[in-house]
Amino acid sequence: MSLKKDNALIVFLKYPETKKVKTRLGKDIGERRAMELYREVAGFVADSFSGQENWTTFLFYTPKERRKEVLEWLGDKEALFFAQETGSLGQRMSRAFEKCFSLGFRNVVIIGTDCVMITEEDLETAFSLLSGGQFEAVLGPATDGGYYLLGLRRKTDAVFQDMQWSTPRVFKETERRMGESGLRHAVMRELADIDEEKDISIKDIMTRDTELARRLEQILLKDQEIRTENNGERSPA
Repeated sequence: MSLKKDNALIVFLKYPETKKVKTRLGKDIGERRAMELYREVAGFVADSFSGQENWTTFLFYTPKERRKEVLEWLGDKEALFFAQETGSLGQRMSRAFEKCFSLGFRNVVIIGTDCVMITEEDLETAFSLLSGGQFEAVLGPATDGGYYLLGLRRKTDAVFQDMQWSTPRVFKETERRMGESGLRHAVMRELADIDEEKDISIKDIMTRDTELARRLEQILLKDQEIRTENNGERSPA
């Protein structure tokens, strides 16, 4: 595949294994269903943003020993596959940015697979903000206090080191560190991550992609039937 040298999109994802992905969601809907839901959402994100004209997509996966299975799962995507390095989330993200910058990309954006409502237009906006010359960083705030997107024009370890991840202060703390590092940054629209059952709105997801919404609804309904039966109640016919 040809590389679009200006813009690189990093997608951080995990190989879907029970008890290894969406553990918080698993407490709500069951570990197996949480894994199935993660597989659908992660596959949708990878598919949606691979093979685009305005950026090169990098799928950074973990664990590294699952490369064969990851390629069987997502190998038909027009993207480059790299295993995430070892270390904390911040260290792994930092090294992914470093890899893309070392390949000559000027604008690098990273997303995860928790936010299904992010669109191609959101990514176009992020890259446009970075390439316009006014901003050196861009952040997409999540409703839980974290962020669903981070974009940089230069590697800045301050936004990765010793961060207390998965807390409601990640976005604000990242903003503070950007200010201290002299990074002029822009803030995008706020979106929700899927971490718990209450975060899943089939109605909202329907506006993003009807087929994805249908598949997620099937997973959730199947789980509801199992939970009802386990409680000694009969599911409605």
